[in-house]
Amino acid sequence: MAKQETGNLFEESSQGAVGAVTAVVFILSMVLAFGGFVLMSYGVNPELGAAEVWTFAAGLAATILGFVIPFTWLPAIGK
Repeated sequence: MAKQETGNLFEESSQGAVGAVTAVVFILSMVLAFGGFVLMSYGVNPELGAAEVWTFAAGLAATILGFVIPFTWLPAIGK
């Protein structure tokens, strides 16, 4: 196997460190995404009756929002 130059792999980013806003939004989006997964799993409980659909829909909305925020909102504000 050929020896590779790994110096460029660990080069410092030109954008600087991660800001507090980016970190908080990232944690919020993770909570929304994974919390939405859990909420959707509660939404398939037949004992809930009519609330089953709304529980699943709320979980789906939270999951979608959890993925939309870091991929659309953060780049739009330049973070």
